[in-house]
Amino acid sequence: MNADNRRIVSLIAAVGRHHEIGCRGDLAFHIRADLRHFKELTIGKPVVMGRRTFESLPKGALPHRRNIVITTDPDYSAPGIETAASLEQALAMTADAPETMIIGGGQVYSQALPLATVIYLTEVDASLDEADTFFPEIDREQWTVISQSDTLTDEASGLSYRFVDLQRL
Repeated sequence: MNADNRRIVSLIAAVGRHHEIGCRGDLAFHIRADLRHFKELTIGKPVVMGRRTFESLPKGALPHRRNIVITTDPDYSAPGIETAASLEQALAMTADAPETMIIGGGQVYSQALPLATVIYLTEVDASLDEADTFFPEIDREQWTVISQSDTLTDEASGLSYRFVDLQRL
């Protein structure tokens, strides 16, 4: 809960110029500092994701986090996860958590955006023509920037990016 005792529902994503987030079951952009940033922000918190996002994780359930996977398959299971039939059920399962992190994919982000209070973006100054998964359009009039890094460059990929944290007005 924040200072007003309101629950925080946060979205976290790395997005390209055209809101690209994924391609063929993988991240659209691989930036080492973004992955560290993601870990720092999500560790110790429940993470909610769709089934395809979960299946794209290279090592399965994320350690030191409660992993909740949204799936319509009532028999779906994997080590280290809990399942929910809907976003609403997943959020009900995390009602006691001060902050719930929505980590993807595109459909889950679209469903969660109207409920979100915070968005943690890594804005990547690149586009990916082959992208097949996208972050929803954000109405910037409903959000204020609460933190923004300088533009950084990933040494391995050469990609420029910046961390931008938004809070709903």
